[in-house]
Amino acid sequence: MVTYDSLRADHCGHLGYHRDTTPHLDRMASEGVGFTNALAPASRTNPSMAGTLTGTPMVARDRVADPSHSRSHLGCHGTLPEELSAQGYTTGAFNPNAYASRHYGFDRGFDHFEDFLFQTDQYQEIFQNHLSDSTVYTLLRNFRNYLRREEAFKTWDRYIDQIEEWVTSQTEPFFLWIFSLDTHFPHLTPRGYRTWSSLFKQYYYNWRCNQLIDEMDPDLSEKEIQHIIDIYDDSIQFGDVLLHELQQRLMEYNPVFIVFGDHGESFGERDIYGHFYPSLYEENVHVPLVTSEPIDVEDEVNPSQPISLTKVPQIVKSFTDNNVSLQSDGWTIATDYDGRNDRNLIAIRTKNAKQIACWEDGELSHIETYALNNAIEDDPVSEESELHEILQSILMRRYDHETELLSIQSSVSTVME
Repeated sequence: MVTYDSLRADHCGHLGYHRDTTPHLDRMASEGVGFTNALAPASRTNPSMAGTLTGTPMVARDRVADPSHSRSHLGCHGTLPEELSAQGYTTGAFNPNAYASRHYGFDRGFDHFEDFLFQTDQYQEIFQNHLSDSTVYTLLRNFRNYLRREEAFKTWDRYIDQIEEWVTSQTEPFFLWIFSLDTHFPHLTPRGYRTWSSLFKQYYYNWRCNQLIDEMDPDLSEKEIQHIIDIYDDSIQFGDVLLHELQQRLMEYNPVFIVFGDHGESFGERDIYGHFYPSLYEENVHVPLVTSEPIDVEDEVNPSQPISLTKVPQIVKSFTDNNVSLQSDGWTIATDYDGRNDRNLIAIRTKNAKQIACWEDGELSHIETYALNNAIEDDPVSEESELHEILQSILMRRYDHETELLSIQSSVSTVME
């Protein structure tokens, strides 16, 4: 299972992108299954992957940096690697993403979990202070990681030998999770893989991106946006080579690949850059989802139907358990919480429509409904339309469900104190 950080669906060749960014992923999609309407359960790594590995969206009303939420969610619902381990699979992970690390509980069920994190007590202190929004410690963390090429600066070519070494030492059936940060900011693409940018543009526009992380309505020209997209596309092209390397190195094991992005990335749409400001619009949650081989699906499921990444455990088990087949609801849910601004977001997505609601300071601030004629959110439809009313009834039931879950969590925490 290969996860790419911040990989948008509309920047993949098999999903219609005009650049040849993902030739190896495209080949997998042509030989297996390429879902065209896969949606992340949240717009940031921690809640998205917590939902993906458990099959249940994570619900929290606190800052994502607090590890107690994902730890609790993963422990309460159980994880895909825990299930596979119980079936006799050896489980391993190579994951330089700090927000899906053992610090956040993502090592549950893994026999081997390498997150390249906390090699010293001093760095653990730096990381903890970074999470508390210390500007100084954030700078120290980034500078340290840049020099050592760790975390967001760690490209796949720096640990693929470790992956191969682990696989060749296994004697049982294995499940392997690889998390690639190559497609995440900063986009550090080796020289031989830069097609649309240059070394100067790579460093300059990564610096510009860093300036935009916490900005709303960033002042970017069309030329600047294109250059940022250029370094992003180069990073995708380089990240895609990982799939080719894995296929070549692990050929004798004939593995099945399941590949997806954990969330998307904004490039100035709706005056937002990146994914640090929670958003459930398509650019932040529409992701690629590909299996390298055909899967057993029920008659009503097809690759163009909306499917949530929370179905990934079901997809994996359709290859490991003959009694499991993929089922689809025909619609998906995404949910996220902005702890900095007390914004709660919920989205309902069907094949041709989408509704997004936002609560600020506990009060419903707006609901937007879109007919997805071009697979993106353009002008919202009228609040008096039948489409709006139908989706709103589903969305509000989801909101009530989350409210009840939070109430139960609060009651349990009170009893446990």
